[in-house]
Amino acid sequence: MPGFLSTMSARLRHAARATAFSVMGVVFGLAGLGFLTVALWILLATHEGVLMAYTVIGALYLVLGFCLMALGAQGGGANEPRRADPPSEPTKDPLVQLAEGFAMGMQAGRAMRERRD
Repeated sequence: MPGFLSTMSARLRHAARATAFSVMGVVFGLAGLGFLTVALWILLATHEGVLMAYTVIGALYLVLGFCLMALGAQGGGANEPRRADPPSEPTKDPLVQLAEGFAMGMQAGRAMRERRD
């Protein structure tokens, strides 16, 4: 049982670390996007005018939003099974396999005992 707890602890630590790095990546990415938006605003406002700056930045974010929505609607094509392949049995957790093995052994023992009697 201590092996199971240490494995679970390591998995939780790894998941927490991955989540923390992902959150920090999103925060820094949004900060960078904010700075780039301000830089584009200043560039467009000085060369073309304020109305053009609003229009270009709004259109840019609109196109980016539609692209991200389209990517989100596609789904994960790599994880979906092909139609020609028969569905494979999902892998089982080692504890589930251990419990199934124990139950099969108990049934085999009972069957042997019944044959002897």
